[in-house]
Parts: sequence; C-alpha cells; structure tokens
Amino acid sequence: MPGQPANGARVDCPHCGSTLPVNARFCGTCGHTVQTRSSVPNDRWQRPPAAAVGVERVQLAGRGVRCSAFLLDVAAMISPALPLAITGAALGVAEVIYIVVPVAFVAVWAWLQIRQGLTGNTFGKSMMGLRVVRATDNRPPGLGPSIQRSLIFVATCGLAALPVLIHRAPHAGLHDRASGLTVLDVTTGANPLGPRRQAALRRSTDRGLNQVRSPIPHPVSRRG
Repeated sequence: MPGQPANGARVDCPHCGSTLPVNARFCGTCGHTVQTRSSVPNDRWQRPPAAAVGVERVQLAGRGVRCSAFLLDVAAMISPALPLAITGAALGVAEVIYIVVPVAFVAVWAWLQIRQGLTGNTFGKSMMGLRVVRATDNRPPGLGPSIQRSLIFVATCGLAALPVLIHRAPHAGLHDRASGLTVLDVTTGANPLGPRRQAALRRSTDRGLNQVRSPIPHPVSRRG
C-alpha cells in the first residue's frame, strides 16, 4: 500500500477498517480522525538515559545498628565465660574464675578479630547486616587494622565511639579513623565484599506484604 512504512507496521481505521500508515492522523477513505501511537521502535523508549540508570552505593552504618552489633559481640564473648564462672563458683574452684574465664573471653575476642579481619564481619555485624572495610578501597580490613581498631576502643574505654553516638547521621568513630576502617550497612546499601543479603535481625527493606508459602502442597479444588 502506498505510504506504508518499509518495516510493514500499520494500523486500521477504527471507523471503516481501512489500512492506514502507522503515523496517519486521519483516514484517507472516510476522513475519521485516528489517534494512534507509533509502534515503530524508538531508541528513546528502548534505552533509558544514562542518568536514569541507578547505581547502588555504599552506605555508612548508623549508630543504632552499630550499637546493636556491638552488644551482640559482647554477648558472644560472655557466652562461654558466664557458665564457666558459675561452674567455678559452684565447685569452689577459684582457678576457673581467675584463669579459665579470662582465657575463654580472650579466645572468643581473638576469633572475632580474625573473622573480622578476613571477612569484614563478626557475629554481631553479620546478624545486623554490617561490614567493616578499608576506607580507601572498601576491601577486607586485614588482621592488623582490625586488632588496632579494637585495642583503641578498649584503651579509651569506649570513648573513641562518641562521634558515632553524638551524630544523628552515620559517622565514623575515632577508632575507625585511626585504623583507616569504616563500617558499612550492607542491608540498605551495596556490599563491596559480596552479594547483598538480608540481615537476620533487621526488618526487610520491602514494606510490602510478606509471602508465606506452606511447605506441604495444598490441593486446589476446581469447580466445574
């Protein structure tokens, strides 16, 4: 048909059914006004502009989740020491309280530091969806900076973390800056150390209804 696009796209007149060019504004047979949208592919619709493509960025951890992760780590260090102390007191063995309990506490602390240095997380940070990374390249902190960060925190009796507590917005502590590390929230932001995962003790970022599926198949009755 004359006037038909080379790619074969066409539309029909809704009044008389005549075949029209895809960009026709009125029917050449009956004169009916045709309101159509071109079906020819357009780069403007196929490819969004570069500015519209979102790039997920890293997000510093806030004071609430950082404090929660710290308390969970303290609970993990106390967990083996507390029953040992109770057992030693019940048996009247002072060596258990003064020797075994501190050794157990330090052993768990050392395990947390090794794990943090290699993977960027501890027990508490894993449960809260946090990661400790180098501030320069967002890579695992390493054992040395991880231990340095922890020792500065202990030496200052926790005062190094005051900048984290007094600022409402996410802020680095003095022990973070001195060791060249930073704490990221990988639940709300990107995870430079691996895939993004939902933390066990954090509310899902999806505010919609949770889909709960039964593990047992449920037969569906069909009505004829």
